[in-house]
Amino acid sequence: MRIDYPDPADEPDAPRSAARYSPPDVPRARVVPLPPSDPVEREAVHRDYRARVERADAAAAAPDTWSQAAPGFRARWRDHVARYPDQDQPAPRNHPDGSWSCGDTRKLTPDQNAEVKHGHARIREIGERDIVPGMLAVEAADPSRRLAGFEHHIKGEDRLKEKIADLLGSPSNVTTSRAIAAVSDVVRFTYIYPETSYTDGVHSDVERLKGQGFELSKLKNSWSSDQYKGVNGQWREPASGVRFEVQFHTQASHEAKELSHKAYERLRGDYAQDDEREELEAFQSRVNAKVPVPPDVSTIEDFPREKRDG
Repeated sequence: MRIDYPDPADEPDAPRSAARYSPPDVPRARVVPLPPSDPVEREAVHRDYRARVERADAAAAAPDTWSQAAPGFRARWRDHVARYPDQDQPAPRNHPDGSWSCGDTRKLTPDQNAEVKHGHARIREIGERDIVPGMLAVEAADPSRRLAGFEHHIKGEDRLKEKIADLLGSPSNVTTSRAIAAVSDVVRFTYIYPETSYTDGVHSDVERLKGQGFELSKLKNSWSSDQYKGVNGQWREPASGVRFEVQFHTQASHEAKELSHKAYERLRGDYAQDDEREELEAFQSRVNAKVPVPPDVSTIEDFPREKRDG
């Protein structure tokens, strides 16, 4: 199964304390005042209260599986790299005639190279002037979560050229301008939330981003995937049409993304040996299996919603 990972935005931060679970937002007594009249309403309130208490108890009792497992995963990855050393990757080069290349397959003509260079500069300008202030305003609205890796919020020019060269090399005969427009993460951001407030935080921040005037193009909830945990959104700055990406993570899912992305890059590079490929795929699954799933995360629906027959 191929998963199109977002590019990593930054190195993982230091793991947070194991005391991740805040006291539940419910009284600890098992008796709750109920509406005195309507039996249906009384049952609904009681059922909701019982579910909240059970979730809180489960969260408090659950072992901190990610913080316990993460050091072993990092050691396992170091062992893997020792057995399968990184291959030298070709360096991007600008040539005297104005063309660009990275290895034998990724190439841009002088005109294509100039157009991508100009496109990158335009996106950077709009990102800094029109998108960043809105993202910082959303971050300031809730001190319980933060933007991570903000220093990497603009993709490098050569990294964009690699993506454009791949798109132009496909059989679709896409133009350079359309290829630039197809890359949604030249400007990208990551919000990291506490586990217990993750779901409410994502719901709130999606609305806050809309309140900043940004248009939601796509939202993908991947918490049920065994290869990647998180929610990814694609957004549009309406005046310019520039697209940007926002990732929504917990600390654990962010660290897992950073770690498993290294395996993904090797798989995508098409140079991994068959036995290594099996190890890499299994490594991705094991890493993500240890990421705690936030409460009620299934309520974050994909956008646009898939159409179903019937």
